[in-house]
Amino acid sequence: MTLTHRERFRIRIFLVILAIGLIDGLLYSLNYGADLDAQLRGAVTGLLIVLPIGLWETWLSTAAIGRFVRRQRAAVTVLISSGIYLTSILFGLHTGAVLFDDADKAKGLLGVISDESFAFAVAISLLMNLIFQIRRILGPDVMVQFLTGRYHHPREEERVILFLDIRGSTAIAEQIGALRFLDFLNRFYADLSEPILETGGQIYRYVGDEIIVTWPMERAARNAGCFRLLQLAEAVIAQHAAHYERTYGTVPAWRAALHCGRVAVGELGDIRQEIVLIGDAVNVTARLVDHARATGEAAVASADLVRRLQIPSPTPMRRLGTIDIRGRREPLEVYGLGALPPNRSGMAAAGTASATDRPGATATSSRPSAAAADVAGSSQPIA
Repeated sequence: MTLTHRERFRIRIFLVILAIGLIDGLLYSLNYGADLDAQLRGAVTGLLIVLPIGLWETWLSTAAIGRFVRRQRAAVTVLISSGIYLTSILFGLHTGAVLFDDADKAKGLLGVISDESFAFAVAISLLMNLIFQIRRILGPDVMVQFLTGRYHHPREEERVILFLDIRGSTAIAEQIGALRFLDFLNRFYADLSEPILETGGQIYRYVGDEIIVTWPMERAARNAGCFRLLQLAEAVIAQHAAHYERTYGTVPAWRAALHCGRVAVGELGDIRQEIVLIGDAVNVTARLVDHARATGEAAVASADLVRRLQIPSPTPMRRLGTIDIRGRREPLEVYGLGALPPNRSGMAAAGTASATDRPGATATSSRPSAAAADVAGSSQPIA
């Protein structure tokens, strides 16, 4: 059985949580002495404590109940999560006492909270909750990158970059108001989270109604996750279309641009730090979004990226021609992606070609769409 990237990620996090519980339990066992029995009790108790916490953070938090908790106010989310952690810790302490015949602490909840164990449980639950909340704010990978100092000194990496923004966002904001539009964006980004994690992407930044996602080139080359993301995102939005229509009066549609190249990655800032990507690849991807906006395309990708990845089948694709981008000597060849169905993207079904219509492959006989015909075979400048 082949595990998805999301499943492997969950398993890694779960194992890390178990390791933390094991180490913490061994340290806590020093309360009972340094002999083997005390260490065994500490290890078992630590694992009993973190087992439900690990299940909550890795699997249950992505289920309906977890999504409900995450969408509450920060204080409410912290309170509920801390309650879950505290309950898990008290359960582990009590069960450990029962297993190792500690009569005083096996009398029930009062037996557990009657000594320093309760203060220990409260402190650890708040600490663990704080760590997971910081991880959520920074992102699954960014927290580790900060702690390990991976980008404390800038380094050059090859990345695939996706810019994705909501089409007609100004009109939607005017129609439903700024406050509801912010809620609309929050729901949209929440729905995109699972496809992003599933394809191994990293959320780089939110810029208003635009989200920027990146993949290390070696990861993207293995699974073409950047292309699959568009298909998975379309599926998940279609799944929740009725909710969007009922709540906001519209279903989000988007435009997207994909490109790849070398970027400088490093920490930036002093009193507020973040990890930033700087380079021509980021600028070109932004210009490709402008090109998609100007031509009415739903999704475009540079030939630089298409040449390097095995495009998932079936991915409708057609050549749009070349465009000039300010600051680049050579024009950039661009492909249109039919990842979105015709009724959402505005592309005619006859205007798509198979994924074989790419550099070095045999083109199909499909006729380009009207938008593509305007730029196919031409060189169109973009500021």
